[in-house]
Amino acid sequence: MKKIIYLCFLSVIFASSCANKAKETDTTTQKTNPTAQTNNTTTELNTGVSQQAKAKAKQKIEDIRKQVINKEMTIGEAAQQYSDDPGSNKSGGRYSNIARGQFVPEFEKVAFALKPGEISEVFETQYGFHFVQLIAKHDDLIDVSHVLIIPK
Repeated sequence: MKKIIYLCFLSVIFASSCANKAKETDTTTQKTNPTAQTNNTTTELNTGVSQQAKAKAKQKIEDIRKQVINKEMTIGEAAQQYSDDPGSNKSGGRYSNIARGQFVPEFEKVAFALKPGEISEVFETQYGFHFVQLIAKHDDLIDVSHVLIIPK
């Protein structure tokens, strides 16, 4: 009888451990790619942020975009130096082979409307302020680089 109770106890602990690992994986995905959607829901990273913090973040990204437009730096350099997107900043803000439905609608609307080489205006999503450059279009997929500034 003790063995049965012990085995039941172990199976409950194992099931609980597996459930926690699945939650950690979802959280890691959201942290490493804040513009990506997970199960068609997103976690807002900038809820409760003051208007002053939003204004400061918007001004910062506008200044970064001007430097890129004026060819003082590339968008890749800007992403590595300034972007708050931990999923892409080390790779110069680059996301490749993006299909519709992978990112939040506001991001996709801007990215899919660009022509190769074109840099968007600054726009806002629930994650913060972005600008994006379309690197390439192939079939229904796009390659982009972007910079994200999260209001703090």
